[in-house]
Amino acid sequence: MRRTVKDEQEGRRRATSTDVARESGVSRATVSYVLNDTPNKHISPATRELVIRTARRLGHVPNPQARALKTGNSNIVLCLVPALTLGFVFDHALDALTRELARRGYVLLVHRISERVDSRAVRDIWKYLTPTLVVTIGGLPPAETAVLEKHAPAPVVSDYGIVEHGRIGQLQADYLIDRGHRRIGFVMPSDPALHAYAMDRAAGVTRACEKASLVPPVVAIVEESLKSYGNCLGVFERAGVTAACGHNDDVALMLLEALRDRRQSAPGDLAVIGADDIPLAERELTTVALNAEVCAASITNKVLAALGADNDLAPQGQLLSLIRRTSA
Repeated sequence: MRRTVKDEQEGRRRATSTDVARESGVSRATVSYVLNDTPNKHISPATRELVIRTARRLGHVPNPQARALKTGNSNIVLCLVPALTLGFVFDHALDALTRELARRGYVLLVHRISERVDSRAVRDIWKYLTPTLVVTIGGLPPAETAVLEKHAPAPVVSDYGIVEHGRIGQLQADYLIDRGHRRIGFVMPSDPALHAYAMDRAAGVTRACEKASLVPPVVAIVEESLKSYGNCLGVFERAGVTAACGHNDDVALMLLEALRDRRQSAPGDLAVIGADDIPLAERELTTVALNAEVCAASITNKVLAALGADNDLAPQGQLLSLIRRTSA
């Protein structure tokens, strides 16, 4: 009969600091000083090595909640995201944040939340984890952040507002309008993890249309299939749309592929502009580039400031810039 993880856990008792002390021939206090790296305690190198070696042999894992109570700091930064990948730029930001926190002795733990922040699933996290800081990346609106702050056991830092997503949509539409287009479309993915960003960018496109005295954009929501994008093109064609803003480069590139599938092309049949400037966009896609280095530094500096750590990352360049290629 196959044994489960639960069976294995029940079949063996977790080694405690008392076990480590007995096996090492030292006091429990000494074990605590060594495993918690307590400052201002003189422990000989030989004793320190013995305790660590014994703890490893016995499989002793310090209780994180107990350690947090003793030290007042868990050194864990919990990052809540709506998806395990948010795209090229924000994945880069997570990498930078992980690296900079590690340099300062912190561990970044990324946890995906698929429900509201006040759901039981999110509240149950605090039963098992005591972070020193909670970070949200992925467009959690201010109202949701306020809800999280009420029950989170640590301060909350949000990336919301670091990137002006509405400004991205406005730059996209402004460029297309300046090129003579008068009927604009906006294409957003159905993925709920990207909903907050997408709505902000769509609002930016709408503002640009209003400023130019044009009718609001035709907004299409697409699934991750070529057929869905083909249907979107049909909607645009019937509505007289001549240019489309993709929520991001992934969406825009799928639009270009759907055009090719219909034996059409950009910009002749439909001008297409994306956002982010991912590596795959370099061949043909006009896009609003989101500087990955500047974005990563902005998010990282905000988190480090909340921790009271030095935050001197200062990459050069603009956060947003228009990159003109052949698609629009």
